[in-house]
Amino acid sequence: MRHSLLSKFQGTILGAVLGDSIGLQYQRQLLGIPPQTEDLQPILQLTKHQQLTVSGATLALNSVKSKMPTGKDSSESGRLAVACAQSLIRCSGLDLKDWRATWEAFAKSEIYHRPSSEFQTLLHPGEAAVAALPAAMFFHENKAKLREKIMLAIEVWPNENKPEWETAILAVGYVIARALKERLDPATAIEQTLAYLKTDNALTELLLQVQILLEKGADLETAATHLCKSATALREKQGEGEKKLQTESIVNPGNFIPIALAFYCFLNTPEDLRLSVVRAARCGIAGQITCALTGALSGAYNGVAAIPVEWRQVSSPGVTSLPLAEGPEPSVWETRSDAKIVELANNLFAVWAGVYRPDATQDSAALARAVAAPYVIRPRNI
Repeated sequence: MRHSLLSKFQGTILGAVLGDSIGLQYQRQLLGIPPQTEDLQPILQLTKHQQLTVSGATLALNSVKSKMPTGKDSSESGRLAVACAQSLIRCSGLDLKDWRATWEAFAKSEIYHRPSSEFQTLLHPGEAAVAALPAAMFFHENKAKLREKIMLAIEVWPNENKPEWETAILAVGYVIARALKERLDPATAIEQTLAYLKTDNALTELLLQVQILLEKGADLETAATHLCKSATALREKQGEGEKKLQTESIVNPGNFIPIALAFYCFLNTPEDLRLSVVRAARCGIAGQITCALTGALSGAYNGVAAIPVEWRQVSSPGVTSLPLAEGPEPSVWETRSDAKIVELANNLFAVWAGVYRPDATQDSAALARAVAAPYVIRPRNI
């Protein structure tokens, strides 16, 4: 393997976390808020395309009507991802009772306080894909098991548009799984993903458009504009179908654009995590979700060594974040440091590998970790 599986576990979670952070910094720049640190200044220079995006002449995904998460709301998916990873570690796998309790505690917490809307769906497709990253990592070794476990896991999360919503999560999860197993070929990644999904909806159509854009060598601005126009066309086509059927659909193809852009940014420069995430930020579309997904995909493919050191320094506990309009933004998905995220990835990997006590440290009496055979070695009840 080019990179160890542990490195890929670390790269997936840390890539998503730091991608979220970079996306937030760029989003602040779009909103006219000064950058958190001078280290990110070169990343945050607005392009001509971004000026058009801000003025609303090109894209409107960050508007209220779009239902896309912006600001600090979009980090809630990261906090849920951390909680889900902790559940997998705590229960040595997917325990639906604990998984449901984790969701209920999260939904009732002060952190998650999204106002009720016309939709009962609490997670947008991109958010759900980020939150499901730990499950995709934990069950990556078998694609049938991956589908089964992810379907069970996300059944707990409320959603009203189940087919499209699940397609988004499975698409990202499948690519993550292929990357962890060193079986991901960027040239055929979308083709393999569509074959795995075995469905036809707005997301699969956008992914087909991504494949065409990659084959044509389209630049970032062209890709972003084309995907937004495609989503608009799909929405209009969907609207015509609704009139004929006299039904009302809650599907908004625009909600899948961050996932499509993440695929484009990663697959266009698969060997360069920094460039992939920076280009995802420059799209200016749901920055945190787009960058988090791009960072996760590239981190799973390239390992933790591909993450720039300076980005990890920005997320250190000594760096305080500037307040947004709604209040201060907690750093690094409520863990306060990238070291905690790496520790979380280490423990998730340890449980997946069958380690008896993944929480044992150098200061612990158990200096050597023991690997347990399935259903044989279990902690003693004292």
